[in-house]
Amino acid sequence: MRPGTGKTILSNQICFNHTDQGETALYMSLLAEPHDRMIRYMQQMGFYSEDRIPRVLTYLSAYSTVDKEGMRGVIRLLSQEARRSKASLVILDGLFVIHDVAGNEHEFRTFVHELQGQAALLGITLLILTNQQRLPSSPEFTMVDGWIELRDISDGLRSVRSLTVHKQRGGSFLRGEHLFRITTHGIRVFPRLEATQLCFGDENEETNRTSSGLQDLDTMLHGGYPATSATLLFGPTGTGKTTLGLHFLSQCTVDEPGVLYGFYERPKRLMLKAQSIGIDLASLVQSGALTVRWRSPAENLIDELGHELIELVETTKARRVFVDGLTAFKDSLLHKQRLSLFVNALNHHLRSRGAAVIWTLESKELFLPERLPTDNDISAISDNVVLVHYALRDGILRRNLSILKVRDSDFDPISEEFFIGDTGIRFGEADLDRLRPKGALPDRMTDESTQKGVTRRTGKKGS
Repeated sequence: MRPGTGKTILSNQICFNHTDQGETALYMSLLAEPHDRMIRYMQQMGFYSEDRIPRVLTYLSAYSTVDKEGMRGVIRLLSQEARRSKASLVILDGLFVIHDVAGNEHEFRTFVHELQGQAALLGITLLILTNQQRLPSSPEFTMVDGWIELRDISDGLRSVRSLTVHKQRGGSFLRGEHLFRITTHGIRVFPRLEATQLCFGDENEETNRTSSGLQDLDTMLHGGYPATSATLLFGPTGTGKTTLGLHFLSQCTVDEPGVLYGFYERPKRLMLKAQSIGIDLASLVQSGALTVRWRSPAENLIDELGHELIELVETTKARRVFVDGLTAFKDSLLHKQRLSLFVNALNHHLRSRGAAVIWTLESKELFLPERLPTDNDISAISDNVVLVHYALRDGILRRNLSILKVRDSDFDPISEEFFIGDTGIRFGEADLDRLRPKGALPDRMTDESTQKGVTRRTGKKGS
């Protein structure tokens, strides 16, 4: 572990959490850095508790011991202090100092072996810290029971921290790299969601429907979105993806609450947008029927976002989840090939909690796309796909909605025109006399969507 990856914070956090359980811990350092400096920094952390030191947590410097008595003196001091304090957890910070003192690799291996023997004899858990970059075949990695690596990863101009459990003798663990943050409460690790999916139960398979908030769209969907399904709203900017999501959330109640998780429009702006189309979002929030969470789209960890969303759904018992901005999840990835695996796992977690999920994804094509984005097969991990796109007719840019697929269900395949007014989305033709400026040319059929093989239906559903 290189300097600055968080090993000192993690080891201290482990110590304080250990004492929370009524146990005793010993932190023994081989470094020259004084403990009071480290403790001053730890005092800023939420896990720190002044009354634990030295009552159940002892800090001890062995720097002078290793300098005067060598490796044998360190083992003697560790054994003596662990017995005296009755510690069940001992941290040994600075193994690289012993490596520098050891005359050769054999002596260093012998020291690690004797450490293991002392830990077994005393019945303690021994956590050894080092920042040397050594081969995996080195004694400190091969002879110990567990090996945890903390790393600092550069991704362009951004740096993130990761934790990897390489081995844990006699126990199971989640393999692979997991990102973490250092916060005022200490280290928080965000396990990769696709790695935790196997640990979770079956999804909540319901056969009923969840209303979209629009009667005409429910008719097109043959009753609404399938319950506990994931829907992708795909289309260019300004086509009404967020507005469709607001209609979906307008059906939230205290008994059937919802969550809006967004990145690009702050809550106040969303409230005003909803109000402009006749949806009282503020009252839903005030009553507890809706929880709105906004995150900046920059510098995110994708698993942190996923765990936060799952926690929100668990806490609020939400049955409707609207995620406005799949692009923000995609932009937070270090490895772009993870996107489909991650979203599939997140959908699994949310559906297993009984939630119907709607995602928005922006398209670069203004008109009906000839193909869906194939990056990471993002369309394949959604149960339902709804396209919103533009169509140019009579010199006016119009909005159309087309349903591409609905999970295990039939649906209306005919593209429908819609417009957005002061009462929200309405299907059917807009009032052209109101939209067309004076002196405009008469109607001319230049419907580009028809040229792409899409039939436009006039009038509302059921007419």
